Amino acid sequence: MPEEKIAIIGGGSPYVPGILYSFAHSGDVLAGSEIVLMDVDPSRLPTMTALGQRMVTEAGADLLVTSTTDLDQALGGTTFVLTNFRPGGLEGLRLDEEIPARYAILGQETTGPGGTFFALRSIPQVLDLCWGMEDVCPEAWLINYVNPTNFVADAVRRKSNVKCVALCDGGGNGLRYKLPELLGFEQGEVRARAAGVNHHTWLMELRIWDEDGYPTLLERLRQPKQKGRSFRQERHEFGMWMLEKYGVWPANLGYLYPYFHHDDALADFRTGHSVYHMFVADLPEHWRNFEAMAKGEMPIRMDLSKHHTDVEHGDLAVSVIVAIASGECQEFHVNVPNEGAITNLPREAIVEVPALVDGSGVKPLCMGALPKGVLALTQSLVVWEELTVDAALSGDEDLVLQAVLAHPWTRSTQQAGDICADMFAAHAAYLPQFHGSWDGR
Repeated sequence: MPEEKIAIIGGGSPYVPGILYSFAHSGDVLAGSEIVLMDVDPSRLPTMTALGQRMVTEAGADLLVTSTTDLDQALGGTTFVLTNFRPGGLEGLRLDEEIPARYAILGQETTGPGGTFFALRSIPQVLDLCWGMEDVCPEAWLINYVNPTNFVADAVRRKSNVKCVALCDGGGNGLRYKLPELLGFEQGEVRARAAGVNHHTWLMELRIWDEDGYPTLLERLRQPKQKGRSFRQERHEFGMWMLEKYGVWPANLGYLYPYFHHDDALADFRTGHSVYHMFVADLPEHWRNFEAMAKGEMPIRMDLSKHHTDVEHGDLAVSVIVAIASGECQEFHVNVPNEGAITNLPREAIVEVPALVDGSGVKPLCMGALPKGVLALTQSLVVWEELTVDAALSGDEDLVLQAVLAHPWTRSTQQAGDICADMFAAHAAYLPQFHGSWDGR
């Protein structure tokens, strides 16, 4: 097997240690390969490089970890490019959450007005990277983690020729880890297949061995809540209600809850429950631990109870790379053009569905029709996503307003206009397409 060169763009991200840990424990398929960490900010690269090299050494893996701030150097000779950066940083996340909440709309990084503006920031940066790949490493695979991943997948599909696998570690991919634990089985004994659009998917198939697993799921969910459950009680009750009334389990429980309990979710946000607040609480401890591990002052340990160091994130991306590099077919949930995978959504929509992945590419599985009860919501989210991408590629502010109004949480033109005005002002430095400084190739 030829040696690979894998570039992680956003090499100073707090997600990188988990990815490096997964590479270090990925077996022999990638033996002799180089992992190059690239970031425009060099401040975290020495720590990440030292930590990665310690991980692969202790695991006995034949991998080289290097770093650079030069994109062309990182891309040269690369076979896989893994994107792992956040346009606008933590401050952008804070604004995406807080500005909509000023106007009584939940702020969130991948849905609602916050999702639209995160996409407006992400799409130009990912497309610039894709065009660099076309020039420097045209045969390389883009493994995308930049959010909102379905918006990015749509933009890449429209404007680039790179081979792209757009991933999310939640939804069906996350259920691969969570459901076996909940049901009391091993991972290999449970198969979960979800379908919909990213962060808004539904469990379409649950098999325990060769039998329908839904009755077992319902039985387990009806049991009294166990201490230490990962879902808060109100989300648990919402999932139970959906299962009993709609006959389908929300694969993205936390993301779908606000569509049915928006004001409760907004009130919860205002008490400090949000992605931004979680990151601010966790990251100082993470950085201290990463630095200590890199220096050999503490054992290598990934804290599975914390978001950034949960192994699911790294395992997913690394497993996809291994499947393509080895040619050994594996099943993952990916974001791809629909083309009939969900029969009652438009063929050109970007959907998240199970797919078979190997050296020949990505082959989505046909999941049939979404339940009619959740179809209208999903259709509206498809339109919202497409309008947002239209706006990101064109620099048309009216399309941004249309996109925000298309989302189910927005209730008035005044509300949408005020949010857009504040968001454009707050994120101006990351929206070149609206200021004539991005050519859109």
